[in-house]
Amino acid sequence: MHDLLRQDTLHPFAAALLPRAAVRPALRQSSAFLAGLLGGWAVLYGALIPFGLGLTLGFAEDCFAACAAGAVLGLLLHGFGALSLDSICLLCAIGAAVAARWLWPGRFRPALLAGCGALGLGAVCFAFGPTGGGVDLLLTCGADALLAGALGFALRRFPPETPGAGMLLVGAAAAAALGGVALGPVCLGVVFCAALEVALCCRGQGKAALACCAVLGAALCGADASLGPAAAGLSCASAAAALLAPGRRVEAFAAYAGGCVTGVLCVQPPGSAFGFAFSAGAGLGLAALLPGGWLAPVPADAPDAPEERPRFSAAATRLEAVAESLSSLAETVNEVYDALPHRCETFRWVIDNAHDTLCFNCGRRESCWKQEYTATLDGMNALRPILERNGHLETGDLPAQLGRCIHPAALCAAVNKSFALYRSRKETRVHAEAMRTALTEQYSAVADALGVLSEQLGRPGTPEPYKSGRVADFFASLGTPPLESAVTLDDLGRTRAAVTLPRTRFSAPELAALAQEVGRLCRRTFDPPQVLSCKGMTTLLFCEKPALRAIFGSAGSAARGSISGDAVQQFCSPTAAQMILCDGMGTGRPAAVDGNLAAELTARLLKAGFTAELAARLVNVALALKSDEESGATLDLISVDLYTGTARLFKAGAAPGFLVHGGRARPVGDASLPIGILGGVNGQSRVVHLAAGDYAVLVSDGLLVDGTGWVLKQLELSAAAADPPEVLAKTLVETARARAEATGRPDDITAAVLRLEACGR
Repeated sequence: MHDLLRQDTLHPFAAALLPRAAVRPALRQSSAFLAGLLGGWAVLYGALIPFGLGLTLGFAEDCFAACAAGAVLGLLLHGFGALSLDSICLLCAIGAAVAARWLWPGRFRPALLAGCGALGLGAVCFAFGPTGGGVDLLLTCGADALLAGALGFALRRFPPETPGAGMLLVGAAAAAALGGVALGPVCLGVVFCAALEVALCCRGQGKAALACCAVLGAALCGADASLGPAAAGLSCASAAAALLAPGRRVEAFAAYAGGCVTGVLCVQPPGSAFGFAFSAGAGLGLAALLPGGWLAPVPADAPDAPEERPRFSAAATRLEAVAESLSSLAETVNEVYDALPHRCETFRWVIDNAHDTLCFNCGRRESCWKQEYTATLDGMNALRPILERNGHLETGDLPAQLGRCIHPAALCAAVNKSFALYRSRKETRVHAEAMRTALTEQYSAVADALGVLSEQLGRPGTPEPYKSGRVADFFASLGTPPLESAVTLDDLGRTRAAVTLPRTRFSAPELAALAQEVGRLCRRTFDPPQVLSCKGMTTLLFCEKPALRAIFGSAGSAARGSISGDAVQQFCSPTAAQMILCDGMGTGRPAAVDGNLAAELTARLLKAGFTAELAARLVNVALALKSDEESGATLDLISVDLYTGTARLFKAGAAPGFLVHGGRARPVGDASLPIGILGGVNGQSRVVHLAAGDYAVLVSDGLLVDGTGWVLKQLELSAAAADPPEVLAKTLVETARARAEATGRPDDITAAVLRLEACGR
């Protein structure tokens, strides 16, 4: 991160982040070294030394080596050069654990097996060797291994950087180490415990103070049984301060001092209790010397957490109501349209209009339309094919049934005018129906999209107020206090962070540095954040680094000239890899317009969070209304979840695609209609699971002019050779072009390839 920030120090954000990036690792490693030193020094019940190995197993990747060095130094200092057999075994175990963590970074089980296994093996060698450690050494080392393994597992589960069990365990190691150190009448362990507990009471963290006194008191008793009265007195003092004066500094000091004296005197006679009381007083004096900000009451996080869910739930409810309203509006428009009478829908209207215009005032009306009604109607119906073929009627076109008409020219003019009006109204009705269908389809698609968004907002994930506060404090320390900071844990256990700031620009190195620092605060590995800017605000969305990464490749060849009707879009959203292939109907420029329009609109909708089905419905409407001419394009889409490898395929009129899983290739997809042809979308969805090393291949129909057999063989050969996607795509297109030229059936040819690889953390 230091190197990344040094590339652009002109930005105030980078200038503020650079010192923090340089100092923070040193502070963390120094703290880890001190914790390891205390853990290596601490002895429980006069024989057990589990803290050094346990802290080495449990600390983070950037701190465990410093912790191990401190633990080794603590073990060496504790024996003052005369090491016990137990200490020698522990030194070997710490070395084995460090080696395992270097060889298998991020994995707990190999380090546990290496450290505890080395401890047990050393105990066996010494117990039955010439030194003769005996059964006592086996039991002692076995207990050390069990306690160290449990401690390491707990620290992995509850990191010591966050308030909770992890921090308590590190505090217990410090209390146990200092419990056996005395400077005259002052016991450093009692001083440490008293200062920490009264500081927590002053900050208003009563529950934390009570938990601290319980755990640290047990550590003091484990280090030295004679410190039991002191632990009891500290427990009484913490209870008094936490219950009587939480968050009030002077009252908390007074209550703690009174409770401590009362507790110690009740447990032990005054003569021997004065030393413990004096140590506790020294702890109070040490706490009083701390900076005032360290003892200031902290705002409670508990009331804020429940308010997040109602706020999200209210927004989700309102979105759901809007979605239902839009869906109901679309249904109402369709129902009203179906219920209304539709005029001018048949040729009978042309006959009736000609009658009302000419024949109604004619003297022969009674004879033509009553006495010879059947013959007259047959004659009028016989005009329909003539009008549809020629578009107009002349006197010579009149059939025999109408030969008795005394106004043939006027009849032809009336019929021509009625037919022109009929055709115009029919075209208007068809256009209006298409517009109505497009409108209601848009309403329905947007309603479904709002419903999906409502469901997501209704499940925002579990908020983590402590991490949210740490992230907010970090940005505030850089001079840009966030407008909002939220860290949540979703249903799959993935951590996400969203930070909203006043409008700010970030360079790529700055985003990478921020991802590393925010990931450290949240104990996760984050990718560079997604940046969203709107209305004077910038939102940074941090997502965990996925287990997989996608590598894309594509190649294409036009049927004639240089313009291809195929269009490809390949990109990665924060959680998924997206690949789109659209094939416009026909070849040349018109097909290229349809293909590129469909691919571009689909990509934008997917980036906005729409599902493939909803995106296809909206693109279908856009193509249908693009122009008066018929427009259409196939839609071939695959979306791969980079955390789980779950791939969702959607095809509408597209050629079969191909998947290569475990070295075996297979086609996927059946025949369907393109989008832009019908009012709705006739698409197919399918879910498959992919892993690292697998390929997903989308092709246009021009590539399959010679069938799919050769494609399957080529894919398996390329997968066995681990060809890059770009090379595989070019190979497929060049081979298909040669086969198409041999058959004399040229067409646009395109191949889009996606390969999954394991993402190093």
